[in-house]
Amino acid sequence: MLTNDERRGFRRLETETDVVITRLATGESMLAALINLSASGCAFRSERPIVPDEELDILVSSPNPRIEPLRRRARVARVSQDEEGRLVAVEFVLDRD
Repeated sequence: MLTNDERRGFRRLETETDVVITRLATGESMLAALINLSASGCAFRSERPIVPDEELDILVSSPNPRIEPLRRRARVARVSQDEEGRLVAVEFVLDRD
């Protein structure tokens, strides 16, 4: 389902799928639950602590083998805690290459 928040530059796709998160500083990878996705970033739930400004690699696999997986470099914009756990919001950044 697409949602539109007037404060945002892009619509968000609400989703429930797994995403692979890799910490760029350590190379540690973890599985997380993707909550939403837009052209500029995404939000996911993490069981492990993640801090603001941490740089991550985000990999979202496609359910269709004909569609390439989405891989983006991201920076943690905010981390919050609610009744469902730790919610991490990231913004995609351009690769330095």
